[in-house]
Amino acid sequence: MAALTTARPHCLADIGSGDGNTNTIVSEPLEGNDRQGGQDGSRERPLNLLDLPVDILRLIVKEITHTNDLTALALTNSALHNLAIPLIYSRFDIVWPDGNITATESKSVDALTYGLSTLCLGSAFARATRRTAYPISRTVGKFAGNEYAKYTKKFSLGNGPKDWVEEYMITKESGKMLGTLVALAIAKMTNLEAFVWDMPTGVLSDIFMALGSLGEAEDDGCKLSRVWIRWHDNSDQLVATSPVHPSMIGAPAIVPPGSHVTPVGIMLPSDARHPAPRPPVSYSAYHCEYPTFSVLPPLKSLTVLDIDELSYLDEMAVLIERSKNSLRELRVGIAVKAANKDFVQPWDGSGLRQVDHRARWPGESTIGERRLGGVLGVLVGKIYDIRKGTVATLAPKRALAEIPVGPSPTPSLATSPSPETPVETDPASQTEVVASVKEPQNGAGQTVDDLDIAPRALGKGHPPIKAEKSGRPRNSRRIRLDGKLKLETLELERVPLSMQVCRSAFDWSALTSLTILDCAQHDTLWKVLRKSCQPTPIGTGTNGSTKIPSPAAFQYQLSLKHIHTDSTTPSLIAFIKETLAPNTLETLFLQDRKRGSSPPAVQLDAIFKGALKRHRTSIQKLLLDSSAKPSTHPPPVGENNNRWKNWVLNTEVLTYITSGRMPNLRELAVSLDYKDWHTFLQRLPNIPHLHSINIPNIADYVHPNFEPRELAYQMTDIITLRPEIRLCYIGIGAKCFEILESRDTGSRKKGDWNGGLADDAAASAEALEASFDDDIAELVQDAVEDDSATEEDDNEDESDDDNTPTSVADPDDSHTEDEEDGSDKDGEEEEDSDDDDDDFVEPNKGGVKLRLREILFYDDKVAVFKARHGRL
Repeated sequence: MAALTTARPHCLADIGSGDGNTNTIVSEPLEGNDRQGGQDGSRERPLNLLDLPVDILRLIVKEITHTNDLTALALTNSALHNLAIPLIYSRFDIVWPDGNITATESKSVDALTYGLSTLCLGSAFARATRRTAYPISRTVGKFAGNEYAKYTKKFSLGNGPKDWVEEYMITKESGKMLGTLVALAIAKMTNLEAFVWDMPTGVLSDIFMALGSLGEAEDDGCKLSRVWIRWHDNSDQLVATSPVHPSMIGAPAIVPPGSHVTPVGIMLPSDARHPAPRPPVSYSAYHCEYPTFSVLPPLKSLTVLDIDELSYLDEMAVLIERSKNSLRELRVGIAVKAANKDFVQPWDGSGLRQVDHRARWPGESTIGERRLGGVLGVLVGKIYDIRKGTVATLAPKRALAEIPVGPSPTPSLATSPSPETPVETDPASQTEVVASVKEPQNGAGQTVDDLDIAPRALGKGHPPIKAEKSGRPRNSRRIRLDGKLKLETLELERVPLSMQVCRSAFDWSALTSLTILDCAQHDTLWKVLRKSCQPTPIGTGTNGSTKIPSPAAFQYQLSLKHIHTDSTTPSLIAFIKETLAPNTLETLFLQDRKRGSSPPAVQLDAIFKGALKRHRTSIQKLLLDSSAKPSTHPPPVGENNNRWKNWVLNTEVLTYITSGRMPNLRELAVSLDYKDWHTFLQRLPNIPHLHSINIPNIADYVHPNFEPRELAYQMTDIITLRPEIRLCYIGIGAKCFEILESRDTGSRKKGDWNGGLADDAAASAEALEASFDDDIAELVQDAVEDDSATEEDDNEDESDDDNTPTSVADPDDSHTEDEEDGSDKDGEEEEDSDDDDDDFVEPNKGGVKLRLREILFYDDKVAVFKARHGRL
């Protein structure tokens, strides 16, 4: 951006020289054509690009996706400048370089600072500066206004190397300055749709207030719909904290002696008491940023990761209440160091509450850190009451306090009362009180208790109504909080689950994507869902004189298409097998990283029969990984670091996946045995639609030194022989490669051309076989012969007894002899095509060639690459 802002005035001055009217650049040629055209409408010169209508030019420029190309285009012409600028500034993305690059190599141009300064410059300041620098230019005034920020639709700050990111911590001056610049820039982004802050540096409250102010001056309102925040370590940096060992991560909730776990949470014994809540604190003494999420507009997508403070959850509860009708994606992650804190664990007890409805900001909360239902209970505390089946209010004796009724504006610091205002409270008396209020005199015809009202207005509000302590007035009824979030995506990390909240506060029929990582009580969740979401018969068939349900007539209640978990259990496999309609699951990421050195609870054969075969035609992305969670500490003596071998694909599963019977498979991440490596290469042409593959481990490798590049070259040789294979990204071990197609004019990513290698086929198969190793050529020639044998074996495997209710699309029953014969015919055709010279390109003949380029893992482009980390 900096190069564009410094070079633009020179370019525009040259373009606009003359009469100073830049419109003549486009208008004069058009008018000239009309004057020069004869009676037959002929032109004296051909039509130029700039002679096209602006709408056509806009469509052409929109097809240019590379930023450097758009920048060069904007410097050529004023009309193209106006069309390119909205595309250049539509995204503000800061992507940090690799950690092995030194600071001097990358910080010569600070894209973050220069980019923000460009967006923050005021129009008047820019106009005065340009007049001083270019006093003779007549056209500078037209382009002096800085309105670039209004084109920004996505603002994103990615995570980077720890040493560099720490320079922008909000506890440092540079971090404060960064937050101020971002707040100033966001205030001008009237069309902002997505805000992403993935740097663990902290986010100033000024930024949240800037986001909350978007749309105030616009007629069509705020367009912000997606917010992604990764929080920082908010603990005292001066206090040395002991590191958290990975074995502690994801461990079950620590249940105090004598306690037991209920569907809500941990229930203490009758003679035990919870810690007394702290008294309210003043704003000046509060150690967290405020306001944060409570001032944001309703969102469609909310992601908050590495949470280490309860106040963030209280603020999120306000936003979730405001977004209950629009929220479709929710991602919540607890920080590693906070995984065992009191506010994270789900609790149960008569003296506990989910949220403090009377607290106007988190510092005023008087209900303590142990919350009813834990993290999930707090998040849904303003739309769903866990205690709705018994009493609506579980509050201290302060129920006689004055409670205003009515809508409240968005909280702000400007209207907040004095933080020194005393608040009456009795933390020791956490008794159960049924609080209700008299019927208001506004004709509403209903009463409201203190659990159901909205937060009080700050500064001014409606007249208060006193709540009665004893008894309920006649002709009164409660307003129950019985809402449900209709989420489509739910992702949780290190969030202990409350079954009561999971079962009743989420609409599972609307959910399509579910991720559960390091969450206690995860196995209980699969059992509950399996029991409550069983398919129901919608018709009956006859079998003699007895009526039995027809396999084709079952109504499935769930619509899950994407599942990712890092702890695979038999309950999960049974849930997938019995509650999801066959051939509906599209993404299946199964990891088993929470048991240390112990073997996985589920064997590969159970996954194969219970999930893969049942959803073979729908699965698009598959990851199977039984390796232990990576450790930053030296492993203990005798620790087994080869747990990944438990899920190494055996020959049966490998031949099934590479048989062509999973036609939608696009991404694959599995470990292989070296004895099956040639089998995998041989059968690679059967899955030409595969786009990305990741092979993190290869068991019993023939050489002591594992060389990923050599294995990647072997795969490239197969792709050269069979050009229909569309494989683009190969991850082997710790390295990742991109396959590029090289021509005389340059190189492109594999798959960019529709014709692939076959477009320039001009050589014979004999020449190809002479140029490649004999073993690779033999693998391709023998592929079809082995396909016939393995197809027969696969069909025999599918004859296993399965009494699970299925539909017509059951993969185990959908194959006929005709299809098997057809597959054999297809195999013969493929074998015959091996002798066809049109499918091959002889090397060094000026045609298309393949080459490998080592790259970083594209976590943002390939889902299996990102999922291998096992974290949000």
